[in-house]
Amino acid sequence: MTTPTPPTEKPVLTGRRMFFIFAAFFGTIASADAFLVTSAVRTWSGTEATSPYKAGQLYNGRLAEARAQDARGWTLAPTVSREPDGHVRVEVTLRDKSGAPLAGETLTATLERPTDKRADRSLDLTEAAPGLYAAVGHDLAPGQWDLVVDVLQGAERSFRRKSRVVLR
Repeated sequence: MTTPTPPTEKPVLTGRRMFFIFAAFFGTIASADAFLVTSAVRTWSGTEATSPYKAGQLYNGRLAEARAQDARGWTLAPTVSREPDGHVRVEVTLRDKSGAPLAGETLTATLERPTDKRADRSLDLTEAAPGLYAAVGHDLAPGQWDLVVDVLQGAERSFRRKSRVVLR
């Protein structure tokens, strides 16, 4: 004959145990939220313009600049590549309405990090051949960048092209 096993006691859900379960659950949620909010605030402010009101006032002027740029009919073709030594080479071909190279222009380039403006780098493009302008950038991390090329005539910007590039 076998001896019967005594029944095991079931755990009792007391008020103290329920408090600890709720505290652990909501404490975990609050900790995760605090970490995510802190990370978001520290990495990117989220602002594109320091004064949206001022940017709105300048909008019509920017439209007029865009129409004048289109009327010129210039084409700007950028090429960005990473060299074996890790530096980034930026080459820009600039042509007029008829397709002839535009020589003797002053060009500047800015590589802008879409997620962190602190990583932006400015480059002065020098003329390597008629209509071909080049520069080399240092310490540029892989990933997506916005390449903004400005053609300057004196202190005025006469042409601007912005394109997204991916550095490997």
